Amino acid sequence: MLLLSTPPVQAITPGPACGQKDISSPSGVGFRILFANNGAVQQYIVTAKADDPEAVNDARISVENTYGPAGVNAPALKVISFKPSEGGGGMMVPDKAIDSCGRTLSFS
Repeated sequence: MLLLSTPPVQAITPGPACGQKDISSPSGVGFRILFANNGAVQQYIVTAKADDPEAVNDARISVENTYGPAGVNAPALKVISFKPSEGGGGMMVPDKAIDSCGRTLSFS
């Protein structure tokens, strides 16, 4: 019989309502964290060393362990514009949205 154990649950650190925080990892990857009006993470924006995807992913996982995943507990975004998808076929994908703090966010 195989018993699976779950890792211990870590408490996440809420941020300031509608605030932002700039941080850097030891590997030099920089993030700007945008917090929603309830203190949950709305979005992570890479601000430094974006050309190293492995370092960015490792740093993002570390930051998520402290602040939580982006968008999960944050209020829903209001999509305000769409753009054609790269695959064509007439499909439209979200381009810009407004968050719970009134900030306009772009999708990459």
